[in-house]
Amino acid sequence: MPDQVRVRVDIPDFRRQLREIEGRLQRRVVGDGVRAAARVFRDAARRGAPVLRAPDRRRTAGALRQAVVITRGKFVRGQVSYAVTVRASKLRRGTRDDPFYWRFLEGGWIPRGPGQRIGGGERRRALERSRILGAGGRRVQYPFLQPAFDQQKGAALSAFNQRVEARIGELQAVR
Repeated sequence: MPDQVRVRVDIPDFRRQLREIEGRLQRRVVGDGVRAAARVFRDAARRGAPVLRAPDRRRTAGALRQAVVITRGKFVRGQVSYAVTVRASKLRRGTRDDPFYWRFLEGGWIPRGPGQRIGGGERRRALERSRILGAGGRRVQYPFLQPAFDQQKGAALSAFNQRVEARIGELQAVR
């Protein structure tokens, strides 16, 4: 699972139109476009997020879907960044609505039976996990973020382009 994805848009007309806009507004226009693209990824991830099949008194159905959110990163050296992630608020922590398990679903886990826990420190457990997987053991996973990204790349790029064109049109109409 990649930590971040960098998209570079090299459209000559896009760059020319951006140069005509004031610096602060440039960030807003590009930020709106990136957020529109992130919404496409977020919606796809929410649709693909697993939901409880059977009622459980320790979990709430749909809590994981609600916790898929868009977060804004810092603006650093001309880069606008947004992330689609799963957020468990401090109010949710330890309750039925805490989706802490999303990492296990996305990254997978090695099923172990009672009394079969892998012991030791971090390095030892990593070694044992690699040995188990190398010997034909299985890793169970239910990814929903990465497939959403893989399937919606084109739709996100078109959403970015539509939003930026609309914002530039609005700003040029004001002039």
